[in-house]
Amino acid sequence: MIMLQVLTANRLSQGEVVYWSAAKGWVSALAEADAMDDATAEAALKGAAEWVRKREVVAAYLFDVRNEAGKIVPVKQREIIRAKGPTVRTDLGKQAS
Repeated sequence: MIMLQVLTANRLSQGEVVYWSAAKGWVSALAEADAMDDATAEAALKGAAEWVRKREVVAAYLFDVRNEAGKIVPVKQREIIRAKGPTVRTDLGKQAS
């Protein structure tokens, strides 16, 4: 099984979790993100340095995902929580949508 990765960061203006899509830029939905192989993911992470420099995003990093029936699914619990939104108020954030 090939491990895929997604590039994530936080949008500096709102603190919102965002994901990288080569076609759309920074997106707020994990489903819109690019799931990339190692080489592509590393190149995207290097490219994120420019967005950090421009103060668009902070704390960019890669995390592992798998493809389940065409859907991007995070491997680790931390990223599952980040994708769904805050856990303390389910009436706010992405989970309220």
